[in-house]
Amino acid sequence: MATDLQHDRNLTERARAGDQAAWKTIYDSTCDRLFAFLCYQVGNREEARDILQETYLQAFQRLESWRGEAPLEVWLRTIALGRSIDWKRVILRRLKRTAALDEANARAAPEPVDARFVSEDAALHEALGRLSHHQRATLLLREWEGRSFQEIAELLGCAESTTRVHHARARERMRSALRGRTRPLVERDWEGQHS
Repeated sequence: MATDLQHDRNLTERARAGDQAAWKTIYDSTCDRLFAFLCYQVGNREEARDILQETYLQAFQRLESWRGEAPLEVWLRTIALGRSIDWKRVILRRLKRTAALDEANARAAPEPVDARFVSEDAALHEALGRLSHHQRATLLLREWEGRSFQEIAELLGCAESTTRVHHARARERMRSALRGRTRPLVERDWEGQHS
């Protein structure tokens, strides 16, 4: 781990100095996982591409703010998660302006129109769409990437106990959704829960 952090520090120092090859290495080593993460977060490949681009642009502009205490990819994922949450808030505001949110509208999951994964299943995407941002992020980081609750807490900027609660609630909601017993999605779920 220390070697990986040192490698990340070396890359960022070179990137800060204007080394394009360092930026390409950073991009190449993190792009695919960040893109997949964003596809699951927003449910739309085109939007995920836009958010990915914004993530790297923000990282480029703020590279000096990376302190080197955690892997560079964790820092990039934090930026990506923040951008995806902002995107969801914009979508929610648009929905509020254009139509009253009745139960049928509130239950609609984001459409993963173009997303194509080996494990793709419409019911799975619909169930993921019913989770709050923090629940979905915690579930994917834990189950899909195998990260520890401590790592997830650092990434999401909350207490480890909170990530455990998000994970437990996400698993419970996924089980219910995949069995056909779901509760309606409420506005608080779209904006993330703060336990």
